[in-house]
Amino acid sequence: MKNIISFPIILLLVCSVYSQNLSTLYKKVNSSIVVIKSQQLVVDGIRKDNKTKVKTTDNQGSGVLISKDGLIWTASHVVHSSEKIVVKFNDGDVYDATVLSTNPIADVALIKIEADFELKNKHVAIVGDSDKTQIGEDIFVIGAPLGIEQTLTKGIISGRMSPKALSDDFFPVEFLQTDAAINPGNSGGPMFNMNGEVIGIASFILSQTGGFNGLGFGASSKIARKVLMEQGNFWTGMQSILLTDELANTFNLPQKAGLLVLSVSSKGLANKMDLKGGFIKATIAGKQLIIGGDVILSIAGIQTDSPENLNQIRQKLIMLKKGDSYIVKYLRAGKVLIKAVLKE
Repeated sequence: MKNIISFPIILLLVCSVYSQNLSTLYKKVNSSIVVIKSQQLVVDGIRKDNKTKVKTTDNQGSGVLISKDGLIWTASHVVHSSEKIVVKFNDGDVYDATVLSTNPIADVALIKIEADFELKNKHVAIVGDSDKTQIGEDIFVIGAPLGIEQTLTKGIISGRMSPKALSDDFFPVEFLQTDAAINPGNSGGPMFNMNGEVIGIASFILSQTGGFNGLGFGASSKIARKVLMEQGNFWTGMQSILLTDELANTFNLPQKAGLLVLSVSSKGLANKMDLKGGFIKATIAGKQLIIGGDVILSIAGIQTDSPENLNQIRQKLIMLKKGDSYIVKYLRAGKVLIKAVLKE
């Protein structure tokens, strides 16, 4: 009888210790979490003088502080075509921030707080090794789902996903799968292991309802570190989508695929290329798009017809020296245009 009674007592003690550990970890790391609010310019139709009308839209996500001088990791789709970015810490401190680098394929971004001083009273998150993370391992996520700040959800690593269509030999893409709840607003928030180390950046969910169904994904810290910290900074400043197969045929592209420009920031590389975003909402082949913008056909002699080529373009532009020129070819209103661009 004593043995039978002692088992649930031990189980309760283990659960209590685990809960206390998670609470302690939350208190340790939560001051590294930021809410990111970004403003984007989108084309809102055509005026009578044939010039585009522009309006401002708001976007919100999460991020994590990784250095005392204000470097923050987040998701690319939170900031990739932003005009203005503001980050807010849990103590109420608010700072403007600037995009340094993004990679839409890996869905990771690096931004920096615009301050000439070291941040005080903020925890700098430790970046862990996602390669050491095991399937079944406990993790937790902190972010601002649906605008509710500093929300913690916990779960396990359910799997790993390395889509071959999004990877090449030089740049493998990897996402960690989790059943920890991820919802709109969590994007860009950190996935922590039980040592309080960042092993992923919340990215997207798979859902048939639009809500969380237990299938959440985050870019692994290994990929984030490689793209954002070990390679040169690169920010296109645009939102885009790859047109392939039926979509490419619908747009009557002169090649098998192309990159449709949805929106463009006035501060990024796409603006220097003189690219224009779309202004008409449409559903084509089951996809909701904003059409009317340019379709990029090639950059620096490489066609924009596959994720592999997009990675090659990124690497080639990073390797160019200041003052080097390259050619951008794009389709606008049925005409193929060419523009020479100098690397600054």
